[in-house]
Amino acid sequence: MSEKRSGILVVNSFLNTTKFGELYSFLEEAAGRMGCTLDVYTSGELFSPVGQQNKLSADFCLFWDKDVPLCLALEKSGMRCYNSSQAILLCDDKALTAQALSEMNIPMPKTLIAPKTYTNIGYCTKDFLDRAEAFLSYPMVIKQRCGSFGAQVYLAQNRADACDILDRCGGNEVILQEFIKTSVGRDLRINIVNGEMQGCMLRYNDDDFRSNITNGGKMRAFVPDADYVNAAIDAARAVGAYFAGVDVMFGKDGPIVCEVNASPHFKSTLEATGVNLADKILESILFTERS
Repeated sequence: MSEKRSGILVVNSFLNTTKFGELYSFLEEAAGRMGCTLDVYTSGELFSPVGQQNKLSADFCLFWDKDVPLCLALEKSGMRCYNSSQAILLCDDKALTAQALSEMNIPMPKTLIAPKTYTNIGYCTKDFLDRAEAFLSYPMVIKQRCGSFGAQVYLAQNRADACDILDRCGGNEVILQEFIKTSVGRDLRINIVNGEMQGCMLRYNDDDFRSNITNGGKMRAFVPDADYVNAAIDAARAVGAYFAGVDVMFGKDGPIVCEVNASPHFKSTLEATGVNLADKILESILFTERS
């Protein structure tokens, strides 16, 4: 590459934990290794009136946040964002993710989107559970539509559990999904960059139906069968994600896509597999996508 490229990294103003800071450092260091400048901006620093464009000079933007309006504003100013505002929108809302996967006939758990509620009302009536029980039966998984690290994912063993979970969710809207018994406490995190797998780890937890590392799960490198890799590639494509961490469960008849993450935390993947997703993302953007 003859000329030095420049990028910006957009991060959330309020996520100031060591966990997030470390991830941002991985991306900055990867850019440096490839001779690319990567200036960091918080969402607060880019906060501006609607309709007023940010005058930023860079070849690309790594948008590592879920602030869809801000990402869209940057795109309207002419900035190429990875991931795009549309991909972030579809990944952040599990109901929209499910609809996008379904439209592409990608294997996924049977899913119902609970009727819309409001912050000050919550699920004050739960008659819709009748239909959910007939379609899914128990146990069933209840997920808040927006959430991370498995913290807003619950397992209802019966009607009383479901009612209690809905009360605790308050006004947070949910989806209800089939419980995949063949994948209890186990799944694959398959990282996709520009249509190719870049590292895969098996996540497992003997004490929880969720496999998330944050919830006490463990991980190790794993070589998935081709149908699992293809399912992850198709899932990333379905939501329009240039890069994604795709969670794939072990179904009775093959892969079942659980979630697609548009800004995956990849330290665990690095520790398990030696694959630095920051390097793969920057390398693809600099030498493949824009060369």
